[in-house]
Amino acid sequence: MATAAILQNWSLEGRNYVVTGGAKGIGLATVQALLAHGAHTVFFCSRSPAVELVASLQKEYCQQTISAGEPQTVVHVACDLSTPEGRVSLVHAVKEHLVTNSLHGLVNNVGVNIRQSMVEQTADEYHTIFRTNVDSAYFLSKLFLELFDTSGGAGATIVNVSSAAGVQSSGTGIAYGMSKAAVNQLTRSLACEWASRNIRVNAVTPWMTMTPMLQAAVEKNPAQLDKVQAWTPLHRLANASEIAGPIVFLCMPASSYITGQVLGIDGGLTAQGFDGPCVTPES
Repeated sequence: MATAAILQNWSLEGRNYVVTGGAKGIGLATVQALLAHGAHTVFFCSRSPAVELVASLQKEYCQQTISAGEPQTVVHVACDLSTPEGRVSLVHAVKEHLVTNSLHGLVNNVGVNIRQSMVEQTADEYHTIFRTNVDSAYFLSKLFLELFDTSGGAGATIVNVSSAAGVQSSGTGIAYGMSKAAVNQLTRSLACEWASRNIRVNAVTPWMTMTPMLQAAVEKNPAQLDKVQAWTPLHRLANASEIAGPIVFLCMPASSYITGQVLGIDGGLTAQGFDGPCVTPES
């Protein structure tokens, strides 16, 4: 295979993507990485307006002229994806902007956790977690189906941002862990159901990543992260770009034979049963 053809598999030139919860943390890092790899249009959403952020992204990442002279573009939509109305407004905005173009990928990243034990968790908190983490991924995948470009070998792709908490207990709340386990099963089942449509579905399961959501969660006791780092084989937290990289890979033609996978991005956490002396020597 010629060099140009190989490198084309690692490019997103001419492709359009939606990233939910893309104004900060992993979502923002994903928006940046998609644009840096040549994506034509990247839509992202959050509950609040993001005028300054859009201007900053446009200035830093959208200087390339691609696809028959059309410039790269980043578009923000303010909406609440935990509600049916919010999901419909996002899909409508994408349809309006794309006109005749197709959507090549959806990154279901939006998520929330309200850290409480089962005894302390309220019914409202439980439903908020599931509406945000599970309902948004399920219904947006369905709503965007008609827009997906399934032509060509790579087809379209969905990447669900789950969590290591959905693979095994992380002590960060049962409702959150349940919601992320549901996302993992959604990923596997939908990958099989939509394989015939040439739509690939994968998930990533990050471990503790230094994002605004995590910073807020540990604000009162940041020392609790010392235990996290000590228990993780790589002995550090991830940064958002380390999660965005694998997400973007799963959007590329280079990953065209990968579907139904739940990829751990966890510094070795889920590979480890017990942190013995051969992993971390005793001091």
